[in-house]
Amino acid sequence: MQHKLSTISQVHAVGPMPAKITTTPRRSYAELQQALVRAETTTERTLCEMLALRQSLQENSDLANRSQIQQQLRSLIKQSQRNGSGFAVLFVQLDHYQDIYQQHGTRIAKQVCELTLARLASAVRTCDMVSQQADDQFLLLITDVKRVYDVVLVAEKLLQKLTQLDGLCQQPLVIEVSIGISRYPHDGTDATLLTERAAAAMLHAQHRGGNQFSLLR
Repeated sequence: MQHKLSTISQVHAVGPMPAKITTTPRRSYAELQQALVRAETTTERTLCEMLALRQSLQENSDLANRSQIQQQLRSLIKQSQRNGSGFAVLFVQLDHYQDIYQQHGTRIAKQVCELTLARLASAVRTCDMVSQQADDQFLLLITDVKRVYDVVLVAEKLLQKLTQLDGLCQQPLVIEVSIGISRYPHDGTDATLLTERAAAAMLHAQHRGGNQFSLLR
C-alpha cells in the first residue's frame, strides 16, 4: 500500500504584524528645539534653586553654631562668677586655607575643615566646647583653667593633633593653625570681649608666621 507525500504549496507566517513605521514626526524640528530649550532652562533653574537652598541652610547652620557658642560662653561666665573658677577661649584658624582651596578644590577644602573640627573635638575633654565659626575658623571653650600653663598645654596638644591629615590626597596634607588665647577673668568678663581678644591673639600668632599660639599680655 503506497502513501502519497503531501506537498506544501504555501507557507503562512504566524505572528504579530510588523509595526507601522511613521516617517512624519509628531512635532516639527523647531518645536522640538524649543522644548529642549525649555527643559534645559528648567533644569538650570532647579539646580540654582537647590544650590541657593543649600547655601542658605549652611549659613543658617553657621549662624546657629555662632549663636550657640556665645550663649554657652555667657553661661560659663555666670557659672565662673558663682564658683570663682577660670576658663579660656581659644580662637583657632587654619593657616593657608585659601591655598588648599585653590590647589585641591572645594571637596578637599571642605573635608579639611570637617577633619579639623573632629580632631579639635577629640583633643579636648567632654566638659569643653568646640564650635565652627566659619570654614576655617573654630572657637573652643576650655573650662576649669587654674593656671596659664593649663591652657598652654591644650594649645600645644592641638598643634600636634593638626600636624597633617592623611587620606585626602595622594600626598598627606600638612595642616598649620594659628591659635589665639584669652582667659577669664584676666582678659575680660564679657563674652564679646573675650572672643575679640582671642581673635586678636590669633592674628598676632599669624603675623609671627603662623602654626603657633599666642596669649595677650
